Amino acid sequence: MTAIRASDAERERIAQILQQAAGDGRLTPEEAGERLALASAARHRDELARLVSDLPDAAEPPSPSRRPRRYWGGALARGLRLAVFAAVVLTVWKTGAWVFFAFWPLILGGLAFGMARRARWRYARWQYRYR
Repeated sequence: MTAIRASDAERERIAQILQQAAGDGRLTPEEAGERLALASAARHRDELARLVSDLPDAAEPPSPSRRPRRYWGGALARGLRLAVFAAVVLTVWKTGAWVFFAFWPLILGGLAFGMARRARWRYARWQYRYR
């Protein structure tokens, strides 16, 4: 198997990774100097790969922590409110008990309050995100 020759750009990239590792404290100054000298003298890619095999690649970002799960409590509460609202409307419609219409202002007020609160929360989140 033939080894592939390294380009100047690849040597530069390896040198940057080594300098970054030395700056981060992953390599001692002496070890970094030795590896930089070997990187400038390297002729093949596998020689360069051995110089940074025990170091994280600077070009690849650290793996992000797992994204937190979305909180579904708000969606469940909205669904529950909608179910209660639908149950009240169906009860009034089927039984003909028009006395329940006295609760309409409370129901509509609760829905309006919930919508306003959610809109205010979304606006605050939007402001925080796009400052």
